[in-house]
Amino acid sequence: MEKIKGALVGYGAVAHNAHAPALRGRADLCIAAVADADPERLRLAEESFPGARPYPSLEALLGVEKNIEFVDLATPPWLHGRQVLLSLERGLHVLCEKPLTLDTAEFRRIAELSRRRGRAVFTVHNWARAPIWTKAAELAAAGTLGEVRHCELHAVRTKPAAAAGAGDWRTDASLAGGGILVDHGWHNLYLLKRILFPGRDAPGPLETAAFFHRPAPAAAETEATVFYRFPAATALLHLTWRGAARSNWAVFHGTRGVLAMRDDVLLLREGAGPEQRYDFPEKLSAGSAHPEWFAGLLPDFCAEVRSPAERGGNLAEAGFVLDLIRRAYDGGRKTRVSEAVHP
Repeated sequence: MEKIKGALVGYGAVAHNAHAPALRGRADLCIAAVADADPERLRLAEESFPGARPYPSLEALLGVEKNIEFVDLATPPWLHGRQVLLSLERGLHVLCEKPLTLDTAEFRRIAELSRRRGRAVFTVHNWARAPIWTKAAELAAAGTLGEVRHCELHAVRTKPAAAAGAGDWRTDASLAGGGILVDHGWHNLYLLKRILFPGRDAPGPLETAAFFHRPAPAAAETEATVFYRFPAATALLHLTWRGAARSNWAVFHGTRGVLAMRDDVLLLREGAGPEQRYDFPEKLSAGSAHPEWFAGLLPDFCAEVRSPAERGGNLAEAGFVLDLIRRAYDGGRKTRVSEAVHP
């Protein structure tokens, strides 16, 4: 099979620790060019991909490269929407770190341009490839829980990501677009969709109630508790950078069973039957790079690049997540934004 040639844009920690090792491990993908505005990061990118042509920006890269088929955008969030649109305009498929965009109008433009140009737009929903989440989704899709009526997802951290310090974009709402609801909430919301609405379109929530803790009125939130009521289910998210210890846990209540997740353990009880236990070698809250999770989604991205029939599911999922985040930030309004943003 002929290799799909692409470019990696942005070479920060997530690119170096997750994207690069996963991309190097694919025989069907070839990184032919790299770009970063920082000379030292660009040098590291060149070392990771010997022979790849270096550029100081995406714009410079697109002005020269004529034979690449996709870009992998591992840039900070505030650049994503513009860079996705620019790449689509040049006829490229796009693999993009989350969040894809936090602007519903921009999402509509991305979805429309993706359709018109016949190109895939694929957001990095890598947590779905964690073995414990893969198993949870498998159990839900198989009907083990019956119809899921309520779910809760909790992500507890003692502070923002290790890279976040004074002046870091993760704690600057004007750059990141939000705080922990964007940083951790994006992951939790696509995971929520896969459990509540496996393999089918997801309705927008009928009601949303959101509560935030911010160090200052204009600061990024360091804690978010959000409740969603869907037509046939409810969901609660609790996300914090103010916890006593790192952990991830969740619970899903269905008409036939209950599934509890405790970082590295799944506990399933079907009806009044005995509890079943599934153990996993690594805690969800351990580390942050997880190149194996990123590698796990690359076959789906390649399928979308090669086959138009495979496209659309990931983009619709990103639209669902964007809708729920916007509802939380916009005060829980009942407007059915999801109908407008889904492609």
